[in-house]
Amino acid sequence: MAPIQPPPTNHVRYATILLGVLIVGFIWSSFLYQVLSLRQDPAYIELTTRDIPGIVAPLQALQFRQLILNLLMTLLVTAITFWLKRSLSSQQAAFQALQASQKANAELIERLETEHARSSRAAAIDHLSGLLNRRQFIDLANSLLTEQRRQRRLSALIFIDLDRFKAINDSLGHQVGDQLLQAVAGRIQRSLGKEDLAARFGGDEFVVMLAGDQTEGSIESWVVGLSQKLSSTYELDGVEINNSPSIGIAICPRDGQSLEDLIQGADAAMYSAKQAGRGQYRFFDQSLNRKDVESFLLEQSFADGLGNREFVLHYQPQVDLETMRVTSVEALVRWQHPEFGLLYPDRFIGLAESSGFVIPLGLEVIRLACEQVGQWRKAGLEPVPVAVNVSPHQLARPEFPGQVAEILEACQVSPGMLEMEITETAMLDKQAVVHLHELSKAGIRLALDDFGTGYAGFAHLEAVPVDKLKIDRSLISTICNSHDDSPIVSSTIILAKRMALKVVAEGVETRDQVVHLKVAGCDMVQGYHLGRPMPAEDLPGFLEHFHRLESVA
Repeated sequence: MAPIQPPPTNHVRYATILLGVLIVGFIWSSFLYQVLSLRQDPAYIELTTRDIPGIVAPLQALQFRQLILNLLMTLLVTAITFWLKRSLSSQQAAFQALQASQKANAELIERLETEHARSSRAAAIDHLSGLLNRRQFIDLANSLLTEQRRQRRLSALIFIDLDRFKAINDSLGHQVGDQLLQAVAGRIQRSLGKEDLAARFGGDEFVVMLAGDQTEGSIESWVVGLSQKLSSTYELDGVEINNSPSIGIAICPRDGQSLEDLIQGADAAMYSAKQAGRGQYRFFDQSLNRKDVESFLLEQSFADGLGNREFVLHYQPQVDLETMRVTSVEALVRWQHPEFGLLYPDRFIGLAESSGFVIPLGLEVIRLACEQVGQWRKAGLEPVPVAVNVSPHQLARPEFPGQVAEILEACQVSPGMLEMEITETAMLDKQAVVHLHELSKAGIRLALDDFGTGYAGFAHLEAVPVDKLKIDRSLISTICNSHDDSPIVSSTIILAKRMALKVVAEGVETRDQVVHLKVAGCDMVQGYHLGRPMPAEDLPGFLEHFHRLESVA
């Protein structure tokens, strides 16, 4: 048997290199197979476990296959590595985007919370004075009042109203008025204790709640001090202003347990103080003048009365002395108050003027009168012109002529069916005179009311386009039986005729007065002798009855 020859050197070198490659490949592929949970080729495992001299030839056939497998595995791992890296990069980008989004959301939430806090503060604070507004004060004061009662401590509700504020505001302008309110608010704020509350209720009204350990003496001392501070001179826009407050005080629990009762009591006390003169203060007392309390309650209910249409008109006939027929009526306002019943103008007109409600009340009267004319027409009745009283303040407002035109158009009433009665004071206001000319050109009739009680006289009549002159009842009441009883009335009628004015006598209560006025040349009369003011629904029947009687006579 021939001896076994060793392989050639180059074969040995080749076998060694190949073996190293295969071993490395085996380790690499084994690792990958293990990682990837793949099964290795059994032939490869078997061959790699034989002796080196006997495996050279078989390995040459397996070499290519294993190299391709190693390359594929390398590509697979590279692809997986690349995919993992790319996936992780995208995940990181998404995470960073999420972080940025969360940061943006956090910033947005912070801004929203800041804006909410700012808006909450704005909703709680009166923007002009910097004090609490009415709504926020009521919320906080109710809580404070509950705590004060729990600790059995006195509380005081202070109601403050500035004297002459309207006059200052009208004469010096709204800018100075606003500055005065701000200065007053500052002085009130600096007078408060750490537990006290202060608010501007609107207009020139301020409210303070004194809390903590209080006695009636300390409350009164605080009010006196505040009154002195608010009465000190104000320097606004280079103008020195002296003003004073009227103050009302209600104490819990003596004057009421609820905040509403305390506010009402302090307001009533303030009104009583204002009636007593400027710069006064009053504690609420059940024995307060009933008339003052009623006046206060009426003033407080004006807005509700207008909103609920509690104001109604009664109509008083105006009779033509030539034909003895009713040719027009005067609309006289009444207040059908839910608590006090039917109220006449002497109970509320003064309050309306002092509180500013005379403006919306005047528009309501014009609206009611025009609506009634339209209702008479729709019912097939012959409407008569309606006269309404207009205040000088309303006449001077720039929007007034336009508002009247809108009401006439809405009610589909001819301007000639509306007559406006003005007082002599209105003729002294230049803006009011301009508006009177506008109204007259639009076809609205004008009458000068209560002539003889003022100071305008005939000299001012030439500047105003009035159609009628109404002689005041105080002059008519002097007429009795004699023709010479009232030379002023006779002279007034003669002068009015020369100016081509119709003359109406008010307050006619006797037949003798009617006769005297007709002889004197008066055109129309109005008074209880001819007809009392009556609701609109009673007027058609009255007219029919009155005209039938006059035709028989």
